[in-house]
Amino acid sequence: MTASTRTTLRWGIVGCGQIAHDRVAPALAVARNGDLVALFDPDRARLDRLRGQAPTAAAHDTLDALLADEAVDAVYIATPNHLHAEQTLAAAAAGKHVLVEKPMALDAAEGSRMVEAADRAGVTLMVAYMTLFNPAFRAAKRLVEGGALGEIVAARGRHSYVMTPESLSDAAVWRLDPRHGGGPLMDVGVYSIFTLRELTGERPRSVSAIGALKRLHGKTEVDTILFTFLTEQGTPGVVEANFTFGSSHYELEGTRGRLALSGHVSQLIGGRLDAELWGDAKGRSVAERIVHEVEPAGLPPFANYLGEVEHFADRVLAGREPIAAGRVAVGDLAVADAVRESLRTGCRVEIAAEPSV
Repeated sequence: MTASTRTTLRWGIVGCGQIAHDRVAPALAVARNGDLVALFDPDRARLDRLRGQAPTAAAHDTLDALLADEAVDAVYIATPNHLHAEQTLAAAAAGKHVLVEKPMALDAAEGSRMVEAADRAGVTLMVAYMTLFNPAFRAAKRLVEGGALGEIVAARGRHSYVMTPESLSDAAVWRLDPRHGGGPLMDVGVYSIFTLRELTGERPRSVSAIGALKRLHGKTEVDTILFTFLTEQGTPGVVEANFTFGSSHYELEGTRGRLALSGHVSQLIGGRLDAELWGDAKGRSVAERIVHEVEPAGLPPFANYLGEVEHFADRVLAGREPIAAGRVAVGDLAVADAVRESLRTGCRVEIAAEPSV
């Protein structure tokens, strides 16, 4: 495949669970530059269920068979977190471009190996940070990048949901096991790590974390994590991730205004941006209020995923690096590594300015 000869990316899905069935397959069905041509899942029931949406897609019994399918240009990997690295390495070796669900790996070392493998194979690796394509988030990013808030002086991020272990299927119990990439840090905390990095353009250089077990005693190590951070530019911030209540809320404070972004981290389409901009007069009087609210009725429920797969295909076909490229996401994993180390030691942990890739 070359950029000059192809206008459509042919996809294989690895892992036919809920996200693939409800969000990504419907997105690929209407994508302007993508076709779903192959499926793989070790569970035949899940495989057959998704094939009901894509009857022309080839159903493969093994990952090797899908990766050997010459009709497949790229794979979307939506398997349990601890399988991401191994499956990405195999896909890269087979010459397939990779869109892998978040978090891309269990730690930065695994992520670095994935990036190196993709570079050696000459394929594109992107992490599925689908909320970056949410309209409310994009409005917030434009506001910050345009300088409307002035210098960012503080950042806060919170994403959480109520985890009910009894509702988890046998295939999903890994979500409670940190060894398999479960727990609040890797399941929900990563959203705040990449959201605040994308909004501010700054990466944490040190973190200090605490963890608590409030509700899920005997089910997981901690159900609540809170960490403070300082960015490379000295901006302070705080992130909260937990399994005890539902909330999604982000705030930036600037020298010329502030914004709040709520409800945009969801598989469904939604979200609201509220911003206050201050005039030049002393006292920070509000000169302008901005509200940007996503209207779900006007967009498909999988709109974030549609933007994601179309962006990925555009970048692959043009030979350009995508947003949330693997090398960028490795830095996010370095932050998660530091949070775990801080939880273990009770100390503030410094992060390398440039994680090795």
